[in-house]
Amino acid sequence: MKKLLVICLVLTNVVQAQWSTMQRFEEFGIGNFYLFTQREVDARRLISETLNDNGMKGSIDFHKGANLLLNLAVEDAQNSEYAYVVHCIRGNKNGVSGYHIFCYYLENRYRYFYDVSESDGRICVIFDPTILDVSPNGKKK
Repeated sequence: MKKLLVICLVLTNVVQAQWSTMQRFEEFGIGNFYLFTQREVDARRLISETLNDNGMKGSIDFHKGANLLLNLAVEDAQNSEYAYVVHCIRGNKNGVSGYHIFCYYLENRYRYFYDVSESDGRICVIFDPTILDVSPNGKKK
C-alpha cells in the first residue's frame, strides 16, 4: 500500500509540471488554456498575472495595438524538454471584438505538423529534424 501511495505522489508531481494556476482560463486538451477579453489592457494584465502566478518572471514585450499582441515562448525551468507558449491575438468572439489568449504547454522541439488540402483529399505533412536527420538549413548530415 505504501508503494502505491509513493507512486501516486510521484505521478502527481509529473502531472503538475505544467501550468499550475489557471483558474480564469478554459482548458482545451491537457495543458492548453484559452481566455477571451474585450480590452487590450485586460489582456495584458491577465497575461502578466498568469505568468507571475506560474513563476515566470521577467519582462514581456507586448505589441501595443497590433493584431498579434503577444507571441511568447518560455522554456520550462524544471524540464527543458518542454516550453510554455502564450499567444494573444486580436479577433472576434460571438460578434464582440477583443483578444484571444492561448496558453500552451508544448514539447520543446523544432517540429511542425500541418495538413495540405489537395483536390483529391488532405495530405498530412510532418517536419522533424530528429526523425529526418537533417540540419536546420535543410542539408543532410
